[in-house]
Amino acid sequence: GLLRRVRTDLIMMDVNLPDTDGVALTKKLKSLPHLAALQLMMLPGAARRETLESSMNAGAAGFIVKPFTRDALVAKLERFLWTVAP
Repeated sequence: GLLRRVRTDLIMMDVNLPDTDGVALTKKLKSLPHLAALQLMMLPGAARRETLESSMNAGAAGFIVKPFTRDALVAKLERFLWTVAP
């Protein structure tokens, strides 16, 4: 419901969520017509190739592997937001 009312430039999605997995939720969000253009950045806990590939195949725009430093996160967000800004 919140995504229907609030415009966002980016959602940072953890891969491991309490009640679901972030890859499945990303795929579900991207399948909805009003959210298809939504940009999602995945936050996997490990750089496992299959997790990264499944995230991208689900529609994620990118990822940053945990743990990450503040500087790495800021750099990634700056690059990401610069490329998707209208």
